[in-house]
Amino acid sequence: MKQLLYVLLALMSISMAAQEQSATIKVLARAIHTDSSPTYKATVSISSAYSSYASDGMDFEELRSLYQKALELNGIAWEELKKNPHEFGFETMGYDKEGVIYEFSTSSIEKMKTFLTIKSLGLQRLNSVAVLKIDESAAKSLYGKAMEDAIHKASLIAEALGKELGDVITVEDTQYLSEQVETAIYYDRPVNEYIYSLQVVFKTK
Repeated sequence: MKQLLYVLLALMSISMAAQEQSATIKVLARAIHTDSSPTYKATVSISSAYSSYASDGMDFEELRSLYQKALELNGIAWEELKKNPHEFGFETMGYDKEGVIYEFSTSSIEKMKTFLTIKSLGLQRLNSVAVLKIDESAAKSLYGKAMEDAIHKASLIAEALGKELGDVITVEDTQYLSEQVETAIYYDRPVNEYIYSLQVVFKTK
């Protein structure tokens, strides 16, 4: 009986040692891509669905005409807008009134700022984004920088645990990286930056 107990204790010790040896560190690494010349794109819609203009006798065509005049007064030609840029348009928004979706794109920050400040009856701003280009060379650079960030973070964690960092076990690409990516235009981030993330798991020694 004692011999069996000794064997069980020995197996437990080996198992615990193996678990300690197989401890892993998982980190979320990041790298930033900067595009020096992004394209800016905004989508808006014109419709009487957002308020009642019946008392003013304004139909959709009058609202559209008012918006066209507002654009031209600010130096933006009506022809610069693309009507229903994709296969579907205003009908997907579920309103029971007539409306149209328009897309505006430009490489000028100032022109996009002007476009975003224009107001008109029946106008709703749907989104505004910066379109950044990431070619194969830029993608490789992002991967490399993300792995450097992963190693740095994991090394600090390993040191805090009193261990040494071992080999990489898995790398998970948490984002779909394409030749063009869109980032929202907002006040709290540089408009020409794209943050790429990578999840990496390391062994420890």
